Amino acid sequence: MLRKNILAYYGANFLLIIAQSLPHAILTPLLLSKGLSLSEILLVQTFFSFCVLVAEYPSGVLADLMSRKNLFLVSNTFLIASFSFVLFFDSFIFMLLAWGLYGLYGACSSGTIEASLITDIKENKKDLSRFLAKNNQIAYLGMIIGSSLGSFLYLKVHAMLYVVGIFLIMLCALTIVIYFKEKEEDFKSQKSLKLLKEQVKGSLKELKDNPKLKILLVGHLITPVFFMSHFQMWQAYFLKQGIKEQYLFIFYIAFQVISILIHFLKASNYSQKIALSSLLVLLGVSPLLLTNIPYCFIGVYAFMVAFFTYMSYCLGYQFSKFVSKNNISSLSSLLSSCVRVVSVLILSLSSLELRYFSPLTIITMHFALTLIALFFFLYKAKPFAE
Repeated sequence: MLRKNILAYYGANFLLIIAQSLPHAILTPLLLSKGLSLSEILLVQTFFSFCVLVAEYPSGVLADLMSRKNLFLVSNTFLIASFSFVLFFDSFIFMLLAWGLYGLYGACSSGTIEASLITDIKENKKDLSRFLAKNNQIAYLGMIIGSSLGSFLYLKVHAMLYVVGIFLIMLCALTIVIYFKEKEEDFKSQKSLKLLKEQVKGSLKELKDNPKLKILLVGHLITPVFFMSHFQMWQAYFLKQGIKEQYLFIFYIAFQVISILIHFLKASNYSQKIALSSLLVLLGVSPLLLTNIPYCFIGVYAFMVAFFTYMSYCLGYQFSKFVSKNNISSLSSLLSSCVRVVSVLILSLSSLELRYFSPLTIITMHFALTLIALFFFLYKAKPFAE
């Protein structure tokens, strides 16, 4: 049953990632066409992050108390509702509601059937690293296909591309309903407020009593400094470096391909010596990001993406390995919420910095600071020591 569930999840997740990625490459022009200003687009995205932040940990606690399969299906209804708002309505208020529903989807979907599979894999003593790697590779491949398809559809049918997204989400839900089998003991039948409080206390106690999880939580709060700077400013960085707009999509695909290739490596084969040496090398060459020599700044940037992708993969593997079955959804959601808080702070700081510095300077500063912080973290905390 485990193998069948894993295959069902791979297929469903692939469809879901494609659906979510459809508007990624054209989201700003699409929202502008809906009558929003750039400042209103920023408010919509901020509201999305706020909704995820508020709902994620409570939804993770619920996932440890009820059917994770059912909660995953509920989250899909939020996503369909969000897509429907974008498809049928215009104006700032409706887009705010759409992204609020999108945030609820993001909160409810985390720590559901993926968490069930992780606990089953651990109980059956299977290779957890392989599952996480394949799952991430499928996600990156789905992002490439989804964003490519979305860019093409937008030119042809505009916002109607969300019809394709809704169809893919329904297909995803149908796949889980038919092929994903959940054991009755995977969730508790009682859903009282008292039990909910006990679940919160139990998950927080596990985090408090497990030094390994606390160290890994700290590690997860370092990498967003890199990733949020990268995700939000890479296009501005490359444009500033003289790369033409029509070539930006190539870099988007290249970053996903790098991430896919990185996940062929085994997280369980992590070497602290190699990681620390790589950090020192990357720190030494980071000033090349300020140069205008294409092979230099592109190469350094690509290696940065590869290294931090691998470190994020290793941290995620270790956290999944050491968290208990009873609290995996609660603590995974708590971890995600903490990361989101840091991400919002980084976005706010970057917005302020752009008033005084160029994207080149901000990218270089943030990347260098993340390298330094991660070096001292790995050297002192040794999060991967058994």
